[in-house]
Amino acid sequence: MSDKYTLKTELKHEWYIFLMIAAVFLLGVMVYPTLPEQVAIHWNLEGEPDDYGSRFYGVFGLPLLTLGIYLLLLFVPVIDPRRRNYPQFAKVYRWIKLGFVLFMLGLHLATLAYNLGYKIALDRLVFPAVGLLFVLLGRGMPRIAPNYFVGIQTPWTLANTEVWSKTHRFGGKLFFWSGILLIGSTVLTSRVRFWLLLVLTIGTALATAVYSYLCFRQTERGKAE
Repeated sequence: MSDKYTLKTELKHEWYIFLMIAAVFLLGVMVYPTLPEQVAIHWNLEGEPDDYGSRFYGVFGLPLLTLGIYLLLLFVPVIDPRRRNYPQFAKVYRWIKLGFVLFMLGLHLATLAYNLGYKIALDRLVFPAVGLLFVLLGRGMPRIAPNYFVGIQTPWTLANTEVWSKTHRFGGKLFFWSGILLIGSTVLTSRVRFWLLLVLTIGTALATAVYSYLCFRQTERGKAE
């Protein structure tokens, strides 16, 4: 394991992500002439398209956004004051980046397929995909070392490494089981799935914040005694 995070090392490990994104761009170029001038880019809770964009935006918008966010995730550890901790969870961080890219590119490919005339129920694909992303985060979260960009960032986790560890173990369980529920939500209606996602996301965020505060208070009381 390298003792420090470097872009050169990460690019050596993640070259295939650029290859995947390039392949999606190439596919976009190939199907571009066959798409309508206005393509569906957003769907309502019933799975019906409710917003349209230009052909160029529909083909290249999401891949460009994916590339931009991936490059940001690749670069931020370099400027993190705690960048020395990244090698401790390098594999987890790579899996998180890969999971994000796969989610975004999968969503884009499904959108392209829909606009090419294939009957795809995007609403039944998105929620399980988000669930898989949550499961990935849940499995990796307990291994994330303290830093300023990745993980559960509250004043209390950033102030105390013990609180950080406990909160990420707790948050990891919440994300994992929230993901399992979302994966199983395909049997529910689109509206119920939407509200389930909203409740799980907000609930997990609030629960981890409160938990980190309580852990911090407990730790401070222990020091005082």
